[in-house]
Formats: sequence, structure tokens, C-alpha cells
Amino acid sequence: DGGTVEIKRREVTLALRDLTGFDGRCDAVLFTTQKDFTPPNDSSPKAAWRRELSGLGNAVEQVGQFDLVVVGGGYAGTCAAVSAARMGCRVALIQDRPVLGGNGSSEIRVWPQGGTRRGLFPRLGEIVEELVDRPTQSPARAEEWNDAKREAIVRAEKNLSLFLNHHVIQVETNDGRIVAVVALDTRSGRWRRFAGTLFADCTGHGTIGHLAGADERVQEKGRMGMSNMWRWEDTDAPQPFPETPWALDLAMKDFPYPVRNHGEWFWESGFDADPIRELELTRDWNLRAVFGAFNAMKNRDGREKHRNARLEWVAYIGGTRESRQLLGDVILTRDDIAERRRFEDGCVPTTWDIDLHYPKEQYTNAYPENPFISRAVFDKAVDRVNGYPVPYRCFYSRNVPNLFMAGRNISVTREALGTIRVMKTIGMMGVAVGRAAAICKARDCTPREVYEKHLEEAKTLWRMPGAERFASIEELRKALDAGR
Repeated sequence: DGGTVEIKRREVTLALRDLTGFDGRCDAVLFTTQKDFTPPNDSSPKAAWRRELSGLGNAVEQVGQFDLVVVGGGYAGTCAAVSAARMGCRVALIQDRPVLGGNGSSEIRVWPQGGTRRGLFPRLGEIVEELVDRPTQSPARAEEWNDAKREAIVRAEKNLSLFLNHHVIQVETNDGRIVAVVALDTRSGRWRRFAGTLFADCTGHGTIGHLAGADERVQEKGRMGMSNMWRWEDTDAPQPFPETPWALDLAMKDFPYPVRNHGEWFWESGFDADPIRELELTRDWNLRAVFGAFNAMKNRDGREKHRNARLEWVAYIGGTRESRQLLGDVILTRDDIAERRRFEDGCVPTTWDIDLHYPKEQYTNAYPENPFISRAVFDKAVDRVNGYPVPYRCFYSRNVPNLFMAGRNISVTREALGTIRVMKTIGMMGVAVGRAAAICKARDCTPREVYEKHLEEAKTLWRMPGAERFASIEELRKALDAGR
């Protein structure tokens, strides 16, 4: 209960001040003129009740019909949307954050990795290179991340409509096919419905596939975790930092010293936590670890060397590595890659080593039940020069006939995920999927039928320059008919 306040002006400014720690948040602030009113006191979702109070009722805005609806605005989704739009598809790109780039945005600051311009279809990397940042560190300073560039590229595409700050909450299906997704506009609370012929799950978590009933696989325990990276700086004068009794109680020996003034990818936890339902708890644990470490630097056994140290930046959005895998007609394995198994639909080159993360034993003593520092184990089975061509059949659902996937949620085993998950690689997946979606529209076929009936035409599009454009699907169809 926030108490009673008398408001005399018609317009007032409301601000929240966190008195409990750092990165506090609340879900909503409720005002009422009824002194005896008490809102429901339980934790179950209250979507209908909230919508009624806000005056939104049951209204759902019909945004329109699209050839391709892409959900997720990281590298995979952004590249898929741009790729399909340039081939003539009418595309909606739905992103739940205010910026594009996902883990490679200014919010999370993981530098993009993976080789482009190589393999069977080297031009699949050209759209990726348009979007990519080239930071000097991971995490780098804010000015090294160009979210505005990515947004400008997307908004320049006439066939592409961008919807930032929209979180998909429902998936509508008919006879096993997805017909629409409903997204919550996180700024206004309004619900908006996006109908489509084809859909691409580029959420990382496989959310759209999960809601649509797609076959999936989730590693029960021992997954790669989520990282919240951070930066600190040395200044010319003493800097204050309060005691943080709510953070993890750490000494300098309990964590790797953040050399080069930043806490890197290995500030990672959630190895055994539910990668969906407990993701916020994992983020909070990471934050408690970061602030506990800096408290050790400022107020405990590191204080003499860090009097002038100041926290520069802490990621409040985590970078996740592993959650759901949506299953396609091919489930790529580590042995496929190591043995150089050839698939006739191999297309996107993966060049990163098989890179899996585990808790680093040296730093598990302080909190053995939930370690927060990781180590990477590299398997050198991948040809880093030429790459291994990931088959197209990993990029569509085996049981939802109009669902594509691009990103870390594609059809791979955990070991294969270790190589395909880096951002330039998943960006090329998006390009391949966007062009396959154009084949679906031009030939009135499903993603599976692209492989079964139109694979050579798909390869034709995968060979085209990233800047190649067709004004409409009709124009693309004529080009395909002419054998271009």
C-alpha cells in the first residue's frame, strides 16, 4: 500500500526511487479514488483485469496480413526480415526490445563472431555485414554499438514494417498451421494481431514454436547459462560505493579480477535453472554477483586499490545461450560436423569452434549451488577457414508446416549448438530463411517443399548479392521462371 496522496493538478509526473538496492523494478503502479479498494493479493496473471482497469477491454488491433511474420529482432530475425523484404515479401518484424541486435545490441554488448563470405554461398553474409558492429572489446563502451544503424537499414525497406517494443503473447493456429500472432505493445498495453502466411521464430527461446506446439527439445540440466556483462573505470578522484548487503557476499578471491576494466562473457549463471521460467531469477543472481564483486573491490579486501574506481555500466538485460531447440527434418549433430557429413541442402557456414560452457571449478566454493563464473571448453572439430554448411532442413519445423527458425533455437543437438550459436552465423541463417520464404510465396509451397521441390531455386537466391532486390513476389516469380 503506497498510502494516500492528494493531487491538485490535472497533470503530474510520477517517478520511482529504488530504496532497496540497484536495478529494482515493479510491474505496475495502481491509483484508485476508492479508499476501501484492495487489488487481488495473489501472483496469478491478471491480464484481463488490468486491461479492464486501463480501459482497453478486449480490443485487439488488426495490424494486417503479411507474407512473413518474423518474431525476434536479433541478428537472425533482422537479417531474415531484410532478406525476405528485398525478395519482394511483405514482412513484419516484431521485436520486444526498443533496439535491434539482440545480444549484439548496446543493451547486452556481445561482439558478433563467426566467419562470413565463405563456404558454398558466400554472399549470404553480405546483409549481416551491413548490420554488424565492430567493437574493440566485449563489452565495449556504448559509443561502439550502433543500434541506430540497424534500425535505419530496416526502416529503409519498403516491404518491411518494424514493430519495436512488442512482445508476442499468443499464437493462433488452424489445422496445425500458424495463422497469426498476438503481441503486447509494452508501452501502451494494447494487443495487436499480426496475420501471416509464413512465420519465422527468431526469438532464441523458440517461443513461437513452443506456443504453436512445435516439436522441441530442452536440456534438463547442465545447460550453458546467461551472462550479464559489466564495465568499470578508474577515475582521478575517490568514488563512493555503498555497502550492498543484498548482493552476494564476496571477497576478491571469489571471482576473476575484471582486467581491462570489464567483466566478460564468463560472468554467467543459470546452468541448472529453468531457461524460461527462471530466467529473471538467473538475471538477478548475475546482478547480485556483479554488485557483490564490485563491493569487494570498493569496500572489502580490494578497497585500497580501488578508491577511485567507478561502475561504468552493468547489463540489466542478460545474454542467453541455450534454452529450447525446435526440431526440423534434420537435427544436426557434432558427429555430422566432425565427420564432414555432406547434406545436399547445406548452406550456412558455421566456423566457430564447438564452444560449450560449464561452471569454473575454481570459483564454485562461495556459492556451489549456483555458480556465477564459467569456463569454455572448445572442440576443434569445425573447419574454421571454410566452415561447415548447416543444412537448410534445420531451419523449419518438422510438424508446424509454415514455421521457419533461425538463431540459436534451430534444430541441432547441444554439441552442435556450441558452434552455430554465434551472431554472424545466425545472421546468415536469417538471410537463408528470408530467401526461402520468398520461394514459398513465389511457388505457393511450404518450407519443407522448398527442399523437396525447389532447392535449386533456393540455391539461386542464396547466391545472389545481399543488395539484390525485387519489388514484389510477382517480379521474383518472373525472374525465377526466366531462369535467373
